[in-house]
Amino acid sequence: MDRIYGKHPSEKLDSQIMKPSLTRRDFLKFSGLLSLSAALPQYITSPSIPPGSSQSDNILIIVFDAWSATNTSLYDYPRLTTPNLERLARRAVVYHNNYASGNFTTTGTASLLTGTLPWTHRALELSETVDHAQAQNNIFRAFRAYHRMAYTHNPVADILLNQFFNAIDDYIPWTSLYQESDYLINSLFRADPDIAPLSWSRIIKGLDGYSYSLYLSQLYGYIKRMRAVQMEDIAQFFPRGLPNHDDYTYFTLEHGIDWLANQLASAPQPFMGYYHFFPPHHPYNTRTEFYRRFYEDGYQPLQKPPHLFHGEKPIESITRERSWYDEYILYVDAEFARLYDSLEKSGILDNTWLVLTSDHGEMFERGIFGHTTQVLHQPVIKVPLLIFPPGGRDRVDVYESTSAIDLLPTLQHVTGQEIASWAEGAIMPPFASPTTFSDRDVYALHGDPGRDGRITKGTAMLVRDNFKLMWYFGYNQLGGEKDMLELYDLHADPQELKNLYPEQSALTAELLVDLKLKLTLADNAYTDTVSK
Repeated sequence: MDRIYGKHPSEKLDSQIMKPSLTRRDFLKFSGLLSLSAALPQYITSPSIPPGSSQSDNILIIVFDAWSATNTSLYDYPRLTTPNLERLARRAVVYHNNYASGNFTTTGTASLLTGTLPWTHRALELSETVDHAQAQNNIFRAFRAYHRMAYTHNPVADILLNQFFNAIDDYIPWTSLYQESDYLINSLFRADPDIAPLSWSRIIKGLDGYSYSLYLSQLYGYIKRMRAVQMEDIAQFFPRGLPNHDDYTYFTLEHGIDWLANQLASAPQPFMGYYHFFPPHHPYNTRTEFYRRFYEDGYQPLQKPPHLFHGEKPIESITRERSWYDEYILYVDAEFARLYDSLEKSGILDNTWLVLTSDHGEMFERGIFGHTTQVLHQPVIKVPLLIFPPGGRDRVDVYESTSAIDLLPTLQHVTGQEIASWAEGAIMPPFASPTTFSDRDVYALHGDPGRDGRITKGTAMLVRDNFKLMWYFGYNQLGGEKDMLELYDLHADPQELKNLYPEQSALTAELLVDLKLKLTLADNAYTDTVSK
């Protein structure tokens, strides 16, 4: 029997399950062309649990980058973007109000991996690492008795995995699953994840006119053209171009899913695996059967007034990108289902806690496109979270507000581990009492530290019950104002259309005092540590 925790149960909708149109022969051909950068297993098999393995429960965390809950039909988005996930959710704990701790990869991933808030781990800017004093406090150390494995498509997230390298038994460099790979450079110069690839790019690739070697640049160009010919058969499955990170490093999610299934087949148990894939992050290059799926489907997104921090992209272009993004989520949905069905058939899911989530969301409203923004509105901060218990068969819906920092203590709790002393999250329902959980606040931050390390500019968010406060401070766009406040009742106004400040000035003031206190205490703790 399905169970519901919280105040806002949604109606269950029957949906048509989407089945991939590619044949097994297509995939064999497809996979055979994928091993251009590393000798990795190519086709998804039916792995079995190794004989004599531990009966302790495994942990498998799957992160799909930049996946917004507000564009997910499982959470009542009008477009049917996740038909397979709706099927699989019948066996999961489904969290309907789950928040990332930041609105871009560095901050959001750091909170997932440490169980701490951004003002604690201090990975506040793009490509930063967790503060040195906090670096030992990570999910891999928390599960030291497990065989720990990690991979990410995203080079920004890989900087964090590289920082935790000594606590990971099987760390796979981010380039390993790309078609055009700097695997050798990243392996040889692991301590220099930024400088080494940059030097390689300038000397060998000749990017942006920086090449210092005409011969090597020409050689690299020849290799690249040869690879493009090799990938022609793969490219036919992706009408907008192959999925890529930066227009020259290409990958396919099929390759990643095939490789992961085979990786898990031979992994020592119990294992703790963290796998962070790039889709549905921009560019939104979906597969053939999902291409133009939502073209002229009649859906008209709600038009919201431009925000103070809006960009320059025309609304028509933002609307088009939304459709492409929704089609890309279909690709994610199909490939996750393929992985799930294979692992279920193999028996691995009988003793594995499977987690599906994201590091942050994506914006297509208020004149804002993507997630490079100062705002913390729902599309960029509210992300999917599903937990599939070992052998789970009943759906549980949780409507209490949860956070990325809750994942670490919850996984420790359900696997019988002692909760890490540094974890700032809480054990989530239904694994802990919803009555005690409902009294807690949820936070997120987009912040820039000043010279003294204190966060002097940024956007801080607090969600308490059904109210959400966003506090903007230190931005030049605010002019003479010291800050700007937005307060929304998410129950009555889930689209965040009516700013209740200053109509509810007393409540706003109460929440703001608590939010400022949290930030001040964190800044004080950080500067005290640095001064020592």
